[in-house]
Amino acid sequence: MAAESGAAEVEIEADGVRVLVRQYVSPTVQEGGQAPIPVTVQAGPSTTAVIKEKGADSPEVESSPSSENESTNGTPVLAPTPGTFYAKPSPDSEPFVQVGDSVSKGQTVCIIEAMKLMNEVESEVAGTVTQILVGDGDPVEYDQPLLLIESP
Repeated sequence: MAAESGAAEVEIEADGVRVLVRQYVSPTVQEGGQAPIPVTVQAGPSTTAVIKEKGADSPEVESSPSSENESTNGTPVLAPTPGTFYAKPSPDSEPFVQVGDSVSKGQTVCIIEAMKLMNEVESEVAGTVTQILVGDGDPVEYDQPLLLIESP
């Protein structure tokens, strides 16, 4: 219905049931003509990414630490999906990992809740957790660094 009418949002309510449908349009890149506009994206508490248009199809991303005093040693574990970060399997449990813990490849390091589904996030490297970049219960974005693991 939304696609046919061209509406961005349709809401229907009947017999106490409410349904909301939103149509999202992905941005397109136009070739030539206009100069690219730099966009700043907050990629997490310790990193700011600046995206500059390199060509019509390939943006160039530059990352810089937000503070020169912060350690950025290690391989980042990235959020596989937007959602809510949980450091523990349940509210009364111990965290999956803490700073200084050794982890093995494939070990669960946290959970991302997305649309009531719990997605376990596994380490892609073995090493030591050097920094946890997100607080328990904080919202996260796709590909946001969650923690850093330093390989031996």
